[in-house]
Amino acid sequence: MPRAATPAGIDISYEGVSTLEVLEAAVNYNRWIGQTLVRHLEAPALEIGAGTGNLTCQFAQRLDVHATDADPGLVKALHQRFADDRRVTVSELDVCQPAPLGLRGRFASVVAVNVLEHIDDEQAALATMSELLAPDGRVILLVPAKKFAYSRLDAALGHCRRYEKGELVETLKAAGFMVDRMHFFNIVGLVSWWVRDKLDRQHLMRPSQVALFDQIVPTLQFLEGIIRPPLGVSLIAVATKSG
Repeated sequence: MPRAATPAGIDISYEGVSTLEVLEAAVNYNRWIGQTLVRHLEAPALEIGAGTGNLTCQFAQRLDVHATDADPGLVKALHQRFADDRRVTVSELDVCQPAPLGLRGRFASVVAVNVLEHIDDEQAALATMSELLAPDGRVILLVPAKKFAYSRLDAALGHCRRYEKGELVETLKAAGFMVDRMHFFNIVGLVSWWVRDKLDRQHLMRPSQVALFDQIVPTLQFLEGIIRPPLGVSLIAVATKSG
């Protein structure tokens, strides 16, 4: 099995790394996200913003994954974590820059979980994702949802925005993608996100809160598998490269 994330002695500049470490313990939640997204992935697949590899582990159970991040420290941690896993290759990639020539058009699917909201120029990032995709390739996104839920924790994590459904549709269309499907994800998480912002002055994601939520994830996953919620803490979008 891959080793634990963020080994000692690695310099990581991403300010949200402590949150990634807390979410490492959310086994059920990571599995839920992974199982929800991996059904839309086709090999060869590229993950943008892999962070500490929490979801890379989930994706790699089904197919080979090329995991990337823009932070050199996180890339080093990913190399160490997946050193013995042949299903995972790792490289540094800044989605805000044009796609490297060696990676252009190579991938049938590109997945980015909680990445787009960090980027000022989201159209430039989506253009890079399009360059990475083969013709008719798919981009799979998970982004924070509902503007009213923008919180101090969003700001601390470097989120530029949260998305409304129609806004994300138009953003993808403007970047040359055809939206195949889009739905809200994790309605309980939206409620807890909003409540935490009102009650927790330190605007932190606490391990105890994550552990409590992780216990109810199997039930929540079952219910949302039957009925799509009208709201959620996240939006999931699947879109096909056109042209």
